[in-house]
Amino acid sequence: MSILTVDDSAVVRGMLREMLAKIEGAEVVGEFESPAPAIESIRNHPPDVVLLDIQLVNGSGLEVLRAVSTEHPDVKVMVFTNFAEPVYRRRCLEAGAYAFYDKKSDLHALRQALQGLASF
Repeated sequence: MSILTVDDSAVVRGMLREMLAKIEGAEVVGEFESPAPAIESIRNHPPDVVLLDIQLVNGSGLEVLRAVSTEHPDVKVMVFTNFAEPVYRRRCLEAGAYAFYDKKSDLHALRQALQGLASF
């Protein structure tokens, strides 16, 4: 299962990389901090999963989510953010997110979901 991470924090990207290294069958194929290069990478080489933050450098994760949902609806976008208020959750799910996780409390749930996807 190929995974691309898009988060403005190098610390979070590193933590996700370490977590994903422990999931059999998961492979990180790219890491980005801003929307434009992430969208270009996804267009050229669609991954199976995109782990996406809402707040990015020079833009919003919603830009990435909309592009992926429109151009590659089979790619599963899992939003992982500190902006977990209901309005963001609703917007992301309506825009095509596969799942929505709160960075403060849902890391274990995210890992379990990814393990489940990797086992297929």
